[in-house]
Amino acid sequence: MTEAEVKQMDMLRMKTPEQRFAMMADLIGAQFDAMKAGIKFQNPEITDTELEKLFKERLRRIYSLKH
Repeated sequence: MTEAEVKQMDMLRMKTPEQRFAMMADLIGAQFDAMKAGIKFQNPEITDTELEKLFKERLRRIYSLKH
């Protein structure tokens, strides 16, 4: 591991489980925002309702979820 990776691991070890969970939730939220931005970029005229529908469809495909 690099020095930067060791420092990052040490920083994570010092955080409480609640703090690590909050970090994870923030990262997932950012990932979802990026996915929605990509859909919007590919479909500039899309409505918010259509965007949510396409977003949910992509999540289902990614995670192999059923309706």
